[in-house]
Amino acid sequence: MTQEESFVLSFLQERPDSAFSRGEIARKAAKRSVYEADRRWVDAPLASLVAQRLVQVDGSGNYQVYKPDF
Repeated sequence: MTQEESFVLSFLQERPDSAFSRGEIARKAAKRSVYEADRRWVDAPLASLVAQRLVQVDGSGNYQVYKPDF
């Protein structure tokens, strides 16, 4: 697991019953300087975590920790 994936997964695991937009995750999961340098830094880690079934995305495009009964 990459460092970026760890940032995202840790952020989502802190709030397992909440779902977040891609932009909110990008802003809050890592240091501000990471977000300011590249606002789309979260795209690859999120795609990887979804492919690994550690994170799921709902019909509105919000992400949360994977729950089998989603």
